[in-house]
Amino acid sequence: MSRALVGGLVASEVRGHLTSEDFEDADIRVAERRFDRKDVIFAPGDPDDHLYFLLSGTVRLFKIYGGYKEATVALLQDGGIFGTLDLEEGGSQSVFAEAITEAYVAKVRKSALTGVMRRDPEFAARLFYSFSDRLKQSDEVIDSLLEREVSARLATLLVNLGDRFGHPNGAGTVLDVRLTHQDLANMIVSTREAVSKVMSEFQREGLIEIRDRRIVIGTLRLRLR
Repeated sequence: MSRALVGGLVASEVRGHLTSEDFEDADIRVAERRFDRKDVIFAPGDPDDHLYFLLSGTVRLFKIYGGYKEATVALLQDGGIFGTLDLEEGGSQSVFAEAITEAYVAKVRKSALTGVMRRDPEFAARLFYSFSDRLKQSDEVIDSLLEREVSARLATLLVNLGDRFGHPNGAGTVLDVRLTHQDLANMIVSTREAVSKVMSEFQREGLIEIRDRRIVIGTLRLRLR
C-alpha cells in the first residue's frame, strides 16, 4: 500500500474512520488515484460499484438543477467517504464529485466490503461510522437551507465550515480551504452577487476577516445564538 494511502487513512483513525490496517487485515484491494483541482471524479450516470475514500485534499459533491445551476450537497476533507452510500452494485451515481484542491482518492469495490462485513463486526462498525458521518454532513447542509434569509444561511454555513475545516488563529478561526464567493453561493443555493454583498456586510460588522485570501471567522458564531 502506498505512503499516501497509509498517511491518509491513519490520519482519519482518530475520528473512527477505516485505517490502512483495516484494509490490509481484510485483504481488500484498494485502487488509489490523484486528482488535480477541478477534476471530476465521477458524474451522474456513472456506475456506483465502488465506494470512495478521500485520503487527502478536498472534494465537493454537487447537483445541477434548473438546467445549469449548481447546488453543493457536501464538502469533504481527509477521511471522508463518498459515492452512493449503500453496498448494492449495479446502480448509478446521482451527483458530481469534483476535486476542489489536489486530492488523493482510494476506491474500493462494494462487493469486497460486503464480504468483509459479514465476518468482521469491527470493520463493519467503522464503515457504518463513516456512513453516518457523511450523512450527518448532508443533514447539516439541508438544515442550513431551511433559513430564508441569505445572511442566515451563509452564517450557518461558515460556522459549520469553521468547525470542520478550520483552525484557531488568534481571536478567530481560519478556514483551511479556499472558497470563492461562487463556491459559497453553490452551497446555500444562492447567487454570487448576493453572497458577495453579505460577505461585505459581515466584514464591515467585524464578524469575519479575509487574510491571504482565506476566510477568518471571528464573532460570527455569536450572531447565530
